Amino acid sequence: MKRWFLTGLALGTLGPIVGGGLAFLLWQKTEFIAFGVHIQGIKVGGTKVTDARRTLESKFAFPVSVTVAVTLQGQVIRKVRLEELKVKPNFDGTLRNALKIGRRKSLRASLAEFLAAWQGGVHLPMAYDWDEQSGRRILNQIAQSLNRPPQRALVEWQKGIVRIIPSREGLEVEVEETLKAWAERLKRGQWETLPLIATEVQPEVKTEDVASIDGVVGKATTYFRTKERNRSHNIRLAASKLDHVLIRPGETISFNNIVGPRTPRQGFRVARVLVQGLFTQDFGGGVCQVAGTLYLAALRAGMEVVQRYRHSRPIAYLPPGLDAAVNFGSLDLKLRNPFDTPLYLRTFVKGGRLTVLVFGKQQPGVSYKIVRTVKKLGEPTVKQVFITNLPANVSKVVDKGSSGYRVVVVRLRAENGVVTKREVISNDIYPPRPRLIHVGKAETKKGTSLQPQPIASVNLNEVSTSETEEPTPP
Repeated sequence: MKRWFLTGLALGTLGPIVGGGLAFLLWQKTEFIAFGVHIQGIKVGGTKVTDARRTLESKFAFPVSVTVAVTLQGQVIRKVRLEELKVKPNFDGTLRNALKIGRRKSLRASLAEFLAAWQGGVHLPMAYDWDEQSGRRILNQIAQSLNRPPQRALVEWQKGIVRIIPSREGLEVEVEETLKAWAERLKRGQWETLPLIATEVQPEVKTEDVASIDGVVGKATTYFRTKERNRSHNIRLAASKLDHVLIRPGETISFNNIVGPRTPRQGFRVARVLVQGLFTQDFGGGVCQVAGTLYLAALRAGMEVVQRYRHSRPIAYLPPGLDAAVNFGSLDLKLRNPFDTPLYLRTFVKGGRLTVLVFGKQQPGVSYKIVRTVKKLGEPTVKQVFITNLPANVSKVVDKGSSGYRVVVVRLRAENGVVTKREVISNDIYPPRPRLIHVGKAETKKGTSLQPQPIASVNLNEVSTSETEEPTPP
C-alpha cells in the first residue's frame, strides 16, 4: 500500500495537480486507513479496516472489572462495575471514525488532514457501547433510595404555645437527564465518575413563610351529633382539608376550592342537607357546618369577607347571621387576608366538637367584636298536607318550621379599648318557614272520596317528628 501510494506521488511530481490529485482520489476509494492513525495507542494507519479490527481485538485490553463511583455534588452515592452497565468497546464505530481521516467533503481539507496525520500522527480514542436499560435500572434503584418529598413548614398548637416545625427541601433524581449524561461519558470512555443529576424540590410552605406567626387571632367552635355517623364523617373530612392551610398576605381563599366537590369519589357520604328551606339527603351533608365555623373564626380574626351566603332558614349550630351556606359549583365562601403577615388555619375535631383556629401575628391591644342586631319577622304558620300513606286523621309533623328574622352583623375593631372601625358585615333576611304537618287521608271506595275530618288543633308536643333541625350544642 505504502509503495503504491509513493509511486502515485512520484508520478505527481511530473504533474502535481493531476498526478497527485488522481492518486489521492484513488486512495479515497479504498478501505485503507490514513497513515499515522492510532486508536487508543494502537497503530492502525496504512492498513485495511478488516486488518485493523483484528489488530484491535488482539491488542486492546478492556478493563471490564473497573469500578466507577456514582456521585452527587461530589459525594459518592454508590459504586458500579462497568460490567453492570454492560460497557464494551465499539470497534466498528471507532474504525468508522478512523476511516473518515482524509475523507471529508472538501478535497483540499481531506488532503490537508491526510498529510497532517501522515506527518504528525492522529490518536483517536476508543468508542464504547453500553446498555441503557441496565443504567436505567441502576438509576431507578438509586432514585428510590435518594428521592424524598419536600416537607412543608407546619404550625403546631401544643398546650397554648405555637411551635413551628421547619420546612425541608425535597430531592428528585432526574433519571432521563442522568442517562443522557452517562451515555456521553461512557461512549467516550470517561468513566472516572458518573455524576447524578438531581433537582431540589421546594416545599409549598417554607419556614420563613410562617416565621411571623405567634398566636391565635381568631377562634370558633360548633357542636354536632356524633350519632349521625355520615354527617359526622363529612364534617371530619371537610375539616381535615382545611387543616394547615396557609393564607398569604393579600391572598383570597375559596372554601370550595380547598374542600373540593362533595362526591363519593372524594370520600363524602349521604347525610342531611338543607335545600331551599327543606331538609333532604345528599352527599356532603354537614359540610356547611365546617364553612360556618370557619366563617365565624375568620370574622373574629379580622379577615375580609369576599363572598358568603346565608342559609334559607336559621340553623341551630350557629346564630342567625353567622352561618355560611356552601354548595360546590354555586355557593362559595371566600375570605381574604387583609394583613401584611400570613394567616394559618388549624382544625380540630374531638367527639362532637368542631374547632377552627386562625393563627397569625398578634397585634397587641387590637381586638375584634362581632355584634348582631336581630329583628323577628314573624312566627311560623301551620301548613297541613293530606297524604294517603298515613291512617286517616293521623298527623305527623315533618318540619317544625322556623320564625323569620332580619339580622345585621357588625364587626367592631378596637385598639386598647377604643373602637377605631365599624364594619357592616352582612344584612340577612330569613323568611319564616311554616310548620309542615302530614295528615292521613281516607282511602276512596268505588270512586267515592271520603273527606278527612278537619283537625281543630294540633298539640306539637304530642305528635311524632322527624329530624328537621340541625343539632343544638349540648
